[in-house]
Parts: sequence; C-alpha cells; structure tokens
Amino acid sequence: MEYDILDSIDLKDPAIYKSFTDRYFSKRYILNVKGIENNDIMLMFHSNRVTLLCLAPSHFFFKKKDKYTLNFNTGKVDRLSNQVKGKGKKGGQALYPDSVICKVEWNDNTAFTIPCGMKGTLVEINENLVKNPELLREAPDSDGFIAIMLSSIAVTDATKNELLTHEEYLKTVNG
Repeated sequence: MEYDILDSIDLKDPAIYKSFTDRYFSKRYILNVKGIENNDIMLMFHSNRVTLLCLAPSHFFFKKKDKYTLNFNTGKVDRLSNQVKGKGKKGGQALYPDSVICKVEWNDNTAFTIPCGMKGTLVEINENLVKNPELLREAPDSDGFIAIMLSSIAVTDATKNELLTHEEYLKTVNG
C-alpha cells in the first residue's frame, strides 16, 4: 500500500502555513526613503546575518500597474557583475545605506531607485528577478526579493534596532 505524505495534511487553507521568509526572517522597515512619501523598503534579517532587500507592501510601486523593467547598472557599478568567493563571501561589492541596488523604470519614462538601506556587502542579486521582473510585484517578500546582503554582527544588530519592527510598521501605515 502506497501512502502519500501530502494526504496527511490539510492543504485547503495555505494561509495557515507560514512562508519560509515568515518563519526564518525578522522584518524591519525604512519609511519614506529620501523624503519621498511611500518610498518604503523592507529588510528581512536572518539570524546568520544574511539580509534580504525587498520593497515594503506600502511602497508606491504597487499602486502603479504599468509595465516596468529593472536596471541593475547604477551608472558607476553593474550590480549583476558582483562576484563573491568562499565562506566569508569575499570580493562582494561594498554597500552603504544610500547605495543604489537597482532602478525600476516604467514604460512612461518615469523611474525610481532602490537603495540597500544598510552598510554591508552585496552577496548577490536575485537571478529569478532578473529573468522574471514581475516577481517584484507578485511575491515581493519571498521570490521577488531584490538582493542578498551580508554585514557584521554589530552592523546587523544596530540596523535592526534603528528600524521599525513589523508591528510598528503595521501601526504606522494602518494609522
């Protein structure tokens, strides 16, 4: 007799199951980046100091339904050419809070930049997002993350303490 393990759980309500990022990352938020209303980013911190850069759900990007492209060439640096090596991720591009990771460009010739929001090292750009930019809109806090960054324990802890927690963010954006 063959037994399918999926038969042992109720998959009818997937909302009761937390995503990988909800289970293992703590979300922190930076609101109104560069003084621009609803220019909000989310940093998701893992206990191993790995940080994912995402757009926050309140970002103005999600209100505009036009077609867009992602440009990872920031003028000075092509973020897609980032190369890291070894366990310590040596050779990654240095990042500062205002360092631009990419530019979102709409077909109407409007655009905005996405800064990394913290000091650290760029580990990699999300290759799935490069191949399928719609993931940025469809799954911003999971498959549509923008970049993976790494910083020291001290910088990670200090950054987490400076930013809004998920609960504080919800209170702020929901009024």
